[in-house]
Amino acid sequence: MPQISKARTNAYRRFAIPLLILLLGSLTILFHLGTAGLFETSEGRYASVGRAMLDSGDWLVPVHNGLRHLTKPPVTYWASALGMKLFGINELGARFFLAPAAGLTALGCFYIGLALFNMQTAVLSALILICSLFFQVQFRGLTTDPFLTMYETMMVLGFIRFLQTHSTRKQKRWEIFFWAMAALAMLTKGPPGLLPLAGLIPGALSCGYKNHLKTLFKSAIGWTIFVILGMGWYLYLAVTIPGLLQYFLVDETLNRVASSQHHRSAPFYLYLLLLPAGIFPWSGFFFRSLRNARAYVENSNEIRLLFWWLFVPLAIFTLSRSKLAAYALPLLVPIALLAGAGLVDLLSRLPERLADFRFHLRVTGSILLLLGLALFIFSLSGQLAAPSLNFSLKFCGIVWVFIAIFLLGQSCYTNRVLILALLAFTAPSLMFFSMPVIRGNEQLQPGKFLPSQWLLLKRIANLPPEQQIINIEEMIEGWYFYTGRYPITWNVKRVTRFDEKKAQELVLSGNEQLQKSVTPNSMLVLRHNDLARVSEILDYELRTVATEGKWLVCLPERRFKGQ
Repeated sequence: MPQISKARTNAYRRFAIPLLILLLGSLTILFHLGTAGLFETSEGRYASVGRAMLDSGDWLVPVHNGLRHLTKPPVTYWASALGMKLFGINELGARFFLAPAAGLTALGCFYIGLALFNMQTAVLSALILICSLFFQVQFRGLTTDPFLTMYETMMVLGFIRFLQTHSTRKQKRWEIFFWAMAALAMLTKGPPGLLPLAGLIPGALSCGYKNHLKTLFKSAIGWTIFVILGMGWYLYLAVTIPGLLQYFLVDETLNRVASSQHHRSAPFYLYLLLLPAGIFPWSGFFFRSLRNARAYVENSNEIRLLFWWLFVPLAIFTLSRSKLAAYALPLLVPIALLAGAGLVDLLSRLPERLADFRFHLRVTGSILLLLGLALFIFSLSGQLAAPSLNFSLKFCGIVWVFIAIFLLGQSCYTNRVLILALLAFTAPSLMFFSMPVIRGNEQLQPGKFLPSQWLLLKRIANLPPEQQIINIEEMIEGWYFYTGRYPITWNVKRVTRFDEKKAQELVLSGNEQLQKSVTPNSMLVLRHNDLARVSEILDYELRTVATEGKWLVCLPERRFKGQ
């Protein structure tokens, strides 16, 4: 009977714990995921392309606001389109698959932790990942990076488990799993999706896995999966659309890394500060693992892979000329694993390390106390024009102050369960108290607004189909998602070389083209700052009929001259 009971307990742990991690990661992100309007520019762009796929039935060639849009592979567009097919053309539908992507990323983190460490470290690492500030923020935005993080994490899991497995049959399964995830990472963001291998391959060689690597990368079935699943879309479009292969390789891959032509430059130390801050409130445990790095590496070849996985891509990101915060999201997984190892190391060595543990709690509690007070004071200062945002910040500030006080108090009593619960609630609480009130178009300060144009675009969607609408100077990326119609744009930089015929209908450039196209029946969508200049170019008086944030909807009423 005891053996049966033990077997049942092990089976419960084997299935129940991963299921709980999957649900926790998914549900925390799913909370109010569809409340706010789509934010410009990225969310509006991905959702517009997804809706165009759904409407046209063409799931191979991305089309953004009327023109072929080939800057990114299709996985994120497919996820958005499928969500809209299931839940309707709305914000929840567009973003829905971010939630399961978050849950699967946490699940991958758990299984990697199980492969490299033990059950306790695996569970705590997944919890740290889910309840970190960067995870909670980034997995709510419809971009490629959350989906890339999921596939990269699973790819790393397949790689590590392949190296660890000695059974030929099981090794073959992990081999296929690895190649499938590598293919999907490639199909999500192109060659950058394979970046973890830049660290894992030399790391595996340094750990004595040369023969395993030969077996893995000589796999005929693996390369078949990668070519068909990962490269098939690229090859098909490169054959059917002239000049596309060079565009993929040079403009969208090489130039993003080696040049600043995409205007995404940032200080070289961006990620060195962002990632430790992004794992907050668990940052102290991550730094503890770095301090113990030598001991970890000497004791385990597999754990050495963890450091190769983190630091080689981090070095590449740091040296890259193109930087965005979201690019580093996949690296949050190895950081969570290291933080989990640091936390378990402290917990397992209590009470002799009690002073060290209390120090971590006091530092974290003090930082959280200062942040909570800063949020509270900022909300009282009236710096934000939107009362709902002030209220949510005030409430979150109060919650963080109370959590900080309890943490500082627990640094004396050290109730482990309560401490972990308080730390785990810190980052999600910011989302829980802010997301229900955010609509995406609130005014922050005079002339500054949150960048969602959902209300303006929904008004435009109600206009007659024959109404000519021209989007001036800056394109609203979410146009097609909300309106279901393609905009005519003027003086907007767009990639037209793959759709030149359609561009003649939709893209205006130069003052003369604008003057010829605009009639008294036209409707212009433009920014406040462009009103006087456009009015002068057209020699029309522009009457504002609607306004939303920095945008105006204007009608040409009469000429100043020549009437």
